[in-house]
Amino acid sequence: MWQALHRLWNRISGHKPHLVAFPEIFEHFQALLQDHQRVMELIADLGEKSGGEYIFDRKYLIDTTEAIQTLLLRMVKGLNLITSNRFLDLYPAIDRIFIPLGAELRGRLVLSKEMPLVISLEAAPSDRPELIGGKASHLAVAIQNLHLPVPAGFIITTRAYRLFLEHNRLEERIHAQLEAWVAGEQDERQASRQIQYSILAGVVPHEVAGEIKRQVEKGGEDWAVRSSAYGEDGELSFAGLHESLLQVQPRGIHKAYKEVLASLYSPEALVYRRQMGMLGEEAAMAVLCQAMIPSRVSGMVHTMDVSGAEADCMVLFASWGLGRTVVEARGPADRYVVERDHQHHIRVQEIARKEQLVRALAGGGEEEAPVPPEDQSRETLSETALKTLARWALTLERYFKRPQEIEWALDQAGNCWVLQSRALQIPKPQVPLRQDICETCAQYPVLFQDVGVVAHAGVGSGVVAQVTTDADLEHFPEEAVLVTKYTAPWLARIVPKAAAIVSERGSAAGHLATIAREFRVPTLVGVERATEILPEGMQVTVDTKQRTIYAGRVKELLQYELVQSLAFEDAPEFRLLRRILARIAPLHLIDPADPNFTADGCTSVHDVIRFIHEKAVEELMDLPRFVKRFKGVRIFTLVSDIPLGLKVLDLGGGIAPEATGTKLLPEHIRSLPMQALWEGLSGPGVWSTEPVPVDFQGMMSSLTKTWAETPGATTLSGFNLAVISETYMNLHLRLGYHFNLVDARLESEASRNHIYFRFVGGVTDLTRRSRRAQLLEKILSQYHFKVDTKGDLVVAKVLHLPREDMEQRLQILGRLIGFTRQLDIQLRSDEDVPEFVEAFFYQNSQLREKPPEGGSYVGK
Repeated sequence: MWQALHRLWNRISGHKPHLVAFPEIFEHFQALLQDHQRVMELIADLGEKSGGEYIFDRKYLIDTTEAIQTLLLRMVKGLNLITSNRFLDLYPAIDRIFIPLGAELRGRLVLSKEMPLVISLEAAPSDRPELIGGKASHLAVAIQNLHLPVPAGFIITTRAYRLFLEHNRLEERIHAQLEAWVAGEQDERQASRQIQYSILAGVVPHEVAGEIKRQVEKGGEDWAVRSSAYGEDGELSFAGLHESLLQVQPRGIHKAYKEVLASLYSPEALVYRRQMGMLGEEAAMAVLCQAMIPSRVSGMVHTMDVSGAEADCMVLFASWGLGRTVVEARGPADRYVVERDHQHHIRVQEIARKEQLVRALAGGGEEEAPVPPEDQSRETLSETALKTLARWALTLERYFKRPQEIEWALDQAGNCWVLQSRALQIPKPQVPLRQDICETCAQYPVLFQDVGVVAHAGVGSGVVAQVTTDADLEHFPEEAVLVTKYTAPWLARIVPKAAAIVSERGSAAGHLATIAREFRVPTLVGVERATEILPEGMQVTVDTKQRTIYAGRVKELLQYELVQSLAFEDAPEFRLLRRILARIAPLHLIDPADPNFTADGCTSVHDVIRFIHEKAVEELMDLPRFVKRFKGVRIFTLVSDIPLGLKVLDLGGGIAPEATGTKLLPEHIRSLPMQALWEGLSGPGVWSTEPVPVDFQGMMSSLTKTWAETPGATTLSGFNLAVISETYMNLHLRLGYHFNLVDARLESEASRNHIYFRFVGGVTDLTRRSRRAQLLEKILSQYHFKVDTKGDLVVAKVLHLPREDMEQRLQILGRLIGFTRQLDIQLRSDEDVPEFVEAFFYQNSQLREKPPEGGSYVGK
């Protein structure tokens, strides 16, 4: 609010913000990029520690988090210096991220008043386990991210729990009982009894009760009311220590809610929490209410055989009726051992004699009943249902990166439902010697050894899926090995699906590597010729720890990695690191055109970094706003055979010292991106001055439309302009009715490099101008640009590639500007577009990495 008032006062008082000269703006931009790189390196370091290969303490986490916050604040300051304070709302965005981060480091929970008291499971924020608890968080992921069937319901949040304690004045009473227990003045059962009695005698606040009533009215007649404590089913299991009540009728929801809250302080839960090093402030209970599934069959999946008898297999348990028979081991159950590979062959099938089942009572509650004689020795699951459950189980395991214990149910119609997913607790495994594993692996063909840079350590196996364009993302299979030339940020949305990532280029501190660490996907970058040696559909195993890629599925290595990774994950420091990374590493702001791409939309450190970088580059791309700041600055005029009328402003190092006067020859350009673009633009045959046959009607329909009506268009006071330095170029180029913008940075460190390209306009009607946009999109996509088009507006970008690859793409842009200068006049039908695309590739085949899909280098 104060920011809006401040802006209003400036308008009323006539106060204008201080204009910073462009060279100074560029210095701020340079500093911002350096801070950007340093933050990404710190995030990468945190991610590397999460792999379990390093020892660290809480002080390391505190120091690193503080360093990230300092750099982020400096980046925000730099952005506001560049933009005349247009992004002051980033400061409260940083507070929203770092206040809870500080609370995590101190072992406290921060729940703001803006957080909901009750929220539907479908709308619940899966990245806020402190609000909705671990169990609900896992189910929210299953619904929202993995699109698995989960019974509908709602969550009474930890904020409602805190309000319950405040409303009934219970906080001091609970704290006193816990202090007396820790001091040895009473045992855990006495402390538990006093605390639970106080909670059960409490009253649900009216605002919470009203929200519960509204949610219940949307649902069915019977409900499952279950615990979802902070930390439950996440870093800690609390399996069986908190209450779950089934077949609860609407009138009994409030009573059941209090019973679940009270179970947070059961004797067993108190002892467990103390043993696991959880501080008192961390105790918080959310309660999950879901519509009951009338289960015909229910049971459990273990994605790993806890007995160790069946390596590389999962185990499913099933029985008739509700799940208590299996979960609480009330009776015998069918046991199925299913292979983990994608075909999921059934290795073992043991059908038990099931004489009793648990079923729902019509008026609420449950009862035991006999199983009909004809069903007692009959198998409970078909092969189709088994494979469906196996596939879902591995999907959950892959996402959470831990062996999972999954509760499920089959309703009367035979539909499968996921009821719960939590980390599988297994006995301390007997880890085989690394030497033995190495001897086993030696039996498999090695495709790569001692190559690449580790972005995230681990082992993954699957079929190779190569991705080069946006279209490939739509068909990326589950648990495939992503093989790509570049670690482009637009690949982020398929990372959760990948078993491993192999890239020919990229940085361990880049955006995609950070996202891979967030989802704990083994990632190896810098693997030369990966796309050539790892063809589509080939089965491989990627061991990034040893920087080795094997042909085939190395089952022993996968089993070894899964077992070994469990050894360090129970350490309190590791659990804390995982919670910190959940607030730092996720990237939600991917598309700058998304309405949520705002400061308010930043919910993680990675989001803020992405937002700042994008807005800083956008500001520099909008150079016409800075023309008035060039007074007194020396501007050159480029003299060449190509009639551009180009003015050049050098920020330092972009022009050779021998350039004199105000005239600039192409050979005096020292700016690396400008050199590359000029090489493409001035190449033989690129810049044709021959007249093009004009469709008079098409041209006149365009000339009747003023340029000011063209979306995305800008003017440059009558001249073309390039602002350059040794490593940077910002070029605004108007050619007739075509406007081109190129913003590029080329440095030795790939993570600092970018090219942004924008095109709009033409001399014909919108249909033909749109064809030119389609042509640009098809060509640029083949060079790994991320391209968005809207009418005749084209926006393309490519980030974080090595300098030589960026130089090649700038040459291509130069050639495209020349090739398409008058092309919209010649694109008379949609069929012309692919012909001219192929003609361009034929003319520039020496710069092509692969032929266009469905085409070849045959001239037209």
